[in-house]
Amino acid sequence: MKLSKSFLVGTCVAFFGLLILSEIALRLTVPMGFWYRHFDISGDMTSLAELRDRLSYSPRRFPDDRPPLLLGDSVLGASALMEHRIPGARQKTLSYYLKENIRESDFSGPHTGPLLDPGFRAISLGSDGILLPDIEGLSAEFSAHPPEKILLLLNFRMFSKEFGEGKKAISRHFLLSNLSADLQKKLASDPPPTEEAQLSDRLYAWMCDHWFLFRETQAAKVLWYYPSQKDFFQRGLEHFVKKNEAQSDIIEAALKQKVVSYYQPYLWDPSALPLTCLKKVLDDWTKQHIPVEVVLTPQNRKFLGSDLDKPSFEKNRKTLESFMKAYRPAGLIYRDWADRYPSSFFLDHCHLTPEGNEQYAKDLANLPGKGKP
Repeated sequence: MKLSKSFLVGTCVAFFGLLILSEIALRLTVPMGFWYRHFDISGDMTSLAELRDRLSYSPRRFPDDRPPLLLGDSVLGASALMEHRIPGARQKTLSYYLKENIRESDFSGPHTGPLLDPGFRAISLGSDGILLPDIEGLSAEFSAHPPEKILLLLNFRMFSKEFGEGKKAISRHFLLSNLSADLQKKLASDPPPTEEAQLSDRLYAWMCDHWFLFRETQAAKVLWYYPSQKDFFQRGLEHFVKKNEAQSDIIEAALKQKVVSYYQPYLWDPSALPLTCLKKVLDDWTKQHIPVEVVLTPQNRKFLGSDLDKPSFEKNRKTLESFMKAYRPAGLIYRDWADRYPSSFFLDHCHLTPEGNEQYAKDLANLPGKGKP
């Protein structure tokens, strides 16, 4: 086939025509929440514009309804399930079971109304690696239109010394602009980013703000290329080369080495950045009279073994429980579920199996009526 000028022109016209049609289609469907209702793209947040898309669509039953919000880290999403090669991982997450699979028949015993009404879709803002300054930045986005309810899942990682200060204390730097100037200074990188890096960040933010196709494809990457290009090719190889037990042991040891610092001797300081940010968001939410449920998410002691510093573990749990007591008069409910499930429910130190996620969702939905910690 000979490439002619008319052929090349036609190809270019068709390509740009498809881009324009795609942009028009997304501008019509994104505000309606079409993509968020049909695809689970939780596990990552890529820009303020995309975050606002999630918050602006509303699976309402009545015009004034505001959907509940799910806030937390990777325990809400599919990352660990996908890394363990569990088929259909995105339909076996905690957020999926909370949003889709809770039915009236799942509730046992008397209750005055579950945190998440059966069949009512919540919006999940759970994101891998999220930290408490991120939560504060997120809170600024829905302060003008408070949600019906908030379920906040806290993990031990969020309070670790590693993320207590500096640029590592926030995982989504596009949320920095929502924080106070004082907090921004504490979280600023040292040395500051180069001019080229700043220009790149501004260009990326501008494209996300003004180009629907670009920002939605950034968010949708997790559906096919999660979590990295290396993992993508590794999955392909596993179809031909069976992963042996030695490989699994190496992977588990590597993960343990990565997370062990979260459970080493270290006492949480109420004046430190994580608890300071947590205080700020809880103060804001209780002032707005938003029903809030806070859960210290389950941990797998058996996986951690001797690497878990038990005195710090127990002391920090008591510190957090004492911290939460101040919010009880405002109606906040706090549950410490660090010891709730056996090790057979876990994939690793804190991520649950599909069966564990389903049970966790049922237990969370039943919280207000059970009165059981």
